[in-house]
Amino acid sequence: MGRMRTMVVVAAVVTSLGAQAVPAHAEGYPLDAGMGFAAVGIDLFYIPAKVVYATLGGLTGGFAYVLTGGNFETASSIWKPSLGGTYVVTPAMVAGEEPIYFSGVGSDARVADSRTRDDDRPAAREVEDERPTRPRTRGESY
Repeated sequence: MGRMRTMVVVAAVVTSLGAQAVPAHAEGYPLDAGMGFAAVGIDLFYIPAKVVYATLGGLTGGFAYVLTGGNFETASSIWKPSLGGTYVVTPAMVAGEEPIYFSGVGSDARVADSRTRDDDRPAAREVEDERPTRPRTRGESY
């Protein structure tokens, strides 16, 4: 048993001597800290504005629900944009890595996509046979 313990200790010492310490690099720290401070500074103004917008939208949607005789679709069309969206700006948003949505997007709303048309057919730039057959004139593009 004593020999086994000695071998384990020797193996641990040899392993620790062979490992090299990796120095800590703080290259990105100032940038990360700056983005964090910027996010906090933006949030001092952004969060109160978003809360006011959401509160007014919630109340307006409630009034719309009552005034339309309980039409949930009408109220929901007000609630989704006003209550949805981003409430807190993060450092990744300040850096441009993530989008900031002040207003939410409804579930039935279609997000614009340049690759498809409203009727879900491919756009003209993806389909060769939709180009005009006449030659281009100067300054004209397909």
